[in-house]
Amino acid sequence: MAVKKILLLLLIVCTVVSAQDEALAERIKRLGEGLVRGYTQPLVTAFGSGISSGLFHSAYSHDVLGLDIGVRGIFVSIPSSAKYFDGTALICSLGVDGLGCDSLELQNLSTVFGPADSTRVLTSENKVAVPPVIPGGFNMSHVPLVVPQLNIGLVSGLEIGVRYLPFRFQGSSVRLVGVSVKQELTKLPPLSITPIPLAIAIGGAYQAFYINDSLGEQVVNSRTWSVQLLMSTRIAVIEPFVGVGIEGTKVHFPYEFKYDIPDIDNPGGLTTVTEEIDIEMNGENEYRAMFGFSLRLGFVLLHYDYNIMPYATHNAMVALSIR
Repeated sequence: MAVKKILLLLLIVCTVVSAQDEALAERIKRLGEGLVRGYTQPLVTAFGSGISSGLFHSAYSHDVLGLDIGVRGIFVSIPSSAKYFDGTALICSLGVDGLGCDSLELQNLSTVFGPADSTRVLTSENKVAVPPVIPGGFNMSHVPLVVPQLNIGLVSGLEIGVRYLPFRFQGSSVRLVGVSVKQELTKLPPLSITPIPLAIAIGGAYQAFYINDSLGEQVVNSRTWSVQLLMSTRIAVIEPFVGVGIEGTKVHFPYEFKYDIPDIDNPGGLTTVTEEIDIEMNGENEYRAMFGFSLRLGFVLLHYDYNIMPYATHNAMVALSIR
């Protein structure tokens, strides 16, 4: 599980530092945060790209109390550039002047989606690497997501959508909650009195995603927002669809940062220091353009769209639709 891999990276960031060297401790904390950001940034972007897909499949809104309920199958492509990152490790040694650390630039480290091989930071005798090992990734080129959604029509072309998906995975509790609002502009004046052969709508969505570990502690907290302009037209049972949008994803990781320092009361021994650190990351998914189509077969609605964005995304849907 990706969360466990992230926690593994955090827990191996250990070192030998002087108890009096406050600046060095801050340097090590920044080092750990930089490695976490580099390792997980593609995961944040892929998640935001996927979860903001499939929010809307038509510019037309349901009639009052009309609805559709269905499942989106979302497929996020991971570019090769998202499989590697460059980072920094520290090489520390204890000399006559005390503890000293030099930076070591590392290239082509695996991100969470990169090759599975871990990277061991090599040192000479009597030197300590911080961290000693950087974990490999899951060697993934695509990320699949499955999201249920219910849409209900209200008055004057207004439509609301709801997403809710709770489940448990290997003892962890995962929950997705989302709400969307769409307004068909062609049902409002002046467009409602202007004969045009298509529907135009604007929609927005806000979603929250949580992961709690087996002890109930929150290890991931994510928020996404999206605003999209949509156009579609109905030609018999086929409905071509296009849209553009802007969006944002923010993920919060609270974690424990652990490292070792010499024990001044026990020469030659080590003592472990634990500090609570919060890290916030923004996804690189900031815009998208979409095109696709829907196929209506009685009460059955089939839909597909392709999303042009930093991580190209496919969205397919099957739903039951009424009015």
